[in-house]
Amino acid sequence: MSILNITYDDFGKGKFELHHGMYEQTKIQAYIDKYERQYLVKLLGVDLFNLFVADLVAGVPQSAIYLKIYNPFEYDNVNCYVYISEGMIDMIKGFVYYQYLKDLTNTVAVSGNVRPLGENSENVSTLNSMIYTRYNDSVRTYKTIQKYICDFNSDYLQYNGIGISTAYWL
Repeated sequence: MSILNITYDDFGKGKFELHHGMYEQTKIQAYIDKYERQYLVKLLGVDLFNLFVADLVAGVPQSAIYLKIYNPFEYDNVNCYVYISEGMIDMIKGFVYYQYLKDLTNTVAVSGNVRPLGENSENVSTLNSMIYTRYNDSVRTYKTIQKYICDFNSDYLQYNGIGISTAYWL
């Protein structure tokens, strides 16, 4: 069950569109359930995550301090830098999109790890795909939320999140 009520249908159209096949719904929902929790715990730390989840009603926070980091926002800090958050929903969708497509590049068969080969298609290199762009967009929102929490730490005393890095390739 999704914490923020993200479902398979959220990956139907737009920048997070995923293949919709007969067997995909259960797989995509499993990725949502696994990675949503992991990234939110890393983002907020265990204690703040638990307080955040306790404040949710139908997947939406009720308190102003949690709504601020949940919804899209932008702000300037004292270092004259503009931070932009696309919101937690968009952030989690980007991470799930990345994790799901990353795992599709190889599959496990009886003979071992294999690469799918379509009859009328050719797989593109991951360097030419959008999975890293989506992931890095999510990382920027992740970092913006954490920066906001640190800049307004009196509202988020239980914060103990960990940082993550953008993906780079050579």
